[in-house]
Amino acid sequence: MSEELYFIAGSPVMRRLRTQAEFLSQTDVPVLITGEPGSGKSTVARLIHSLSIRSSYPFIQVGCAMLTADLLETDLFGHNHPSSNGRQAAIPGKFEECARGTILLNDVEAIPDAVQRRLLKMLETEDVYRGESQNHIRADARIIAATSGDLGRALEESRIGQELFYRLSVVELRVPSLRERPDEIPVLLGHLMNRLSRRYGVPAPRFSGSLLDACQDYQWPGNLRELENFAKRFLAHGDEGAALQELHSYVSADTDRKIDGQVNAYPQSFGLYAVARHRPSASTTLQTSEHRSPLKLLVRNAKGEAERSAITNALEYTQWNRKAAARLLNVSYRAILYKIQQYGLTPEPLKAMTLASGANGRQAKKQFEAGCPEFRKCTI
Repeated sequence: MSEELYFIAGSPVMRRLRTQAEFLSQTDVPVLITGEPGSGKSTVARLIHSLSIRSSYPFIQVGCAMLTADLLETDLFGHNHPSSNGRQAAIPGKFEECARGTILLNDVEAIPDAVQRRLLKMLETEDVYRGESQNHIRADARIIAATSGDLGRALEESRIGQELFYRLSVVELRVPSLRERPDEIPVLLGHLMNRLSRRYGVPAPRFSGSLLDACQDYQWPGNLRELENFAKRFLAHGDEGAALQELHSYVSADTDRKIDGQVNAYPQSFGLYAVARHRPSASTTLQTSEHRSPLKLLVRNAKGEAERSAITNALEYTQWNRKAAARLLNVSYRAILYKIQQYGLTPEPLKAMTLASGANGRQAKKQFEAGCPEFRKCTI
């Protein structure tokens, strides 16, 4: 995610996070920031730094998983390099360069054992030793650690030392994923599009209500990084129809995974990567449709009919309570509305059934699934 992406608190959970960051900025205790990749951990760390008395001094990030043990040790603590005149030239490390500032250690669980020991010694003595030298300087940099993994498991598996773990995790801040704060998506998209349009000197396209709804239905497994990439592509091609088609297809794919019990099993390639590159032209689409394999057409029609039947049964089962039907099919309310419109469904004579709640509701759902074979084929 771009460092220019400011901290935006458009939901209660993010406003609470900002309040916590403001409070922590007034102290120097180590902070551990957790969250999914791309959720904005570095932005939260930068916010803490910018609100603190250290804000006029450097803010430096170090990717602990990107360097070998030797390179990471040299990068953090510096080293003495022989010069042409035979003397040792002092090469400062990040802790020296970050004097009186803040250093963010990303992927802290990836720090090798030897570097962990040196880091722990620095935290205990508050001194930085460059290389093998006994000369040291005072360490005056606030440390913020960040991880996308499970640091508790890393501790259990001895990938991080217990003493270092407790020193780095005095206070823990969790950054919620983008799917946990969908109400922020319109605000974030507006901010991103305004910033990108200024950078590239082009008019910012408008987001329709349908496109914003589709963006809020999508799960965004890549979080803010993926959202920013989507905004860049939309700025580049400006084709709302293509963007909507891609978003709806990913919402449907996400639902398939939920029905199969794989709620968070996103493939590595999952994302909006085909919006601009693989958008076919009208002539290509027509030609493809005319020469499409009859077997593929049969399969597609069968899936569509199964989907329509499953939605119809769910709506009748819940007496056309669309929110209850959405819960029954384990999809979003917006998704069910979109599918009702897509298939042109209208209320018919209602079955004398009511969707129960609690334990009775779970039993009713099992009965519905047993009596509706199309449910497992449903693609919404």
